[in-house]
Amino acid sequence: MGIEEISSVTSKDRIILYLSDFTQVADRYELPSELTQESIANRTGIKRKHLPQYLKDLISENLVILRKAHITGMKQRMNGYYLSPRGHAKSEGMRRTLGAIVVPVRFQNETLEMRIDKIDEATSAHITFCDIVTEAVVNGCLEMVSLESIEKRRIAVLKVRDEATEAYRKALATAWRDGKVTATERFLIDQLRETLRITDEKHRSLECEILSTLAEDHMEFRRIYRNVLEIALADGQLEGPEADILKSLRRMLRISSEEHRAMQKDLEFELFGPQRKSDAGLRAQK
Repeated sequence: MGIEEISSVTSKDRIILYLSDFTQVADRYELPSELTQESIANRTGIKRKHLPQYLKDLISENLVILRKAHITGMKQRMNGYYLSPRGHAKSEGMRRTLGAIVVPVRFQNETLEMRIDKIDEATSAHITFCDIVTEAVVNGCLEMVSLESIEKRRIAVLKVRDEATEAYRKALATAWRDGKVTATERFLIDQLRETLRITDEKHRSLECEILSTLAEDHMEFRRIYRNVLEIALADGQLEGPEADILKSLRRMLRISSEEHRAMQKDLEFELFGPQRKSDAGLRAQK
């Protein structure tokens, strides 16, 4: 009877149980990475595609709070989820009820009847209520060897996920290297994202990070090119080898012809004043 009882715990209740292990986070500037959608799905065994609806329901029921915040280990702000005071009150009742349930736990050579709130004490690893319920739901039984390997399995999954994320980051950065993504590149990126199981949230975070870096790099490239252009314009001539060098530099620094012409116009005004015409000895590169 015990296994059936905990196996019937709903997905939303598993989310509440999982989040109940995180207290005093409401006032924290930075939220732990365990409170993102990706982590919640991984730790509760809930399919990623169903999780947003469950969270939406819990938020509407005033059991869970959603906050966009800085997340540990993430450069971009992301959605974080934690229990409201009402959610914590419900989780306490759930933990009392579940804790008193007696279930069979298989050891190597025997099966013992144990209260759920005593299982963690019998393991060599830390096991949460959510871990126990998730194991019962996914496997239909509780085995001590499986319970004790939860953390090791979790680390292995995270390692594979980190490797997939890094591979995806490199592919995304390559697609954005010239400041834009073609339709073909977008199609290939979407295919890779599906293959590597990169969530929409993770994709948006990585893309924002890459675009921010590109924007910072481009500002620095503009500064470098402007300095070189100013030196080239100082003698009033912009032709021959100087023009060729500037053209090559524009390609390397991804400076557009429009940006070049705007910089040249500004610099001519600074160097020669409003009376100086660009076509009087200075030939802009198209």
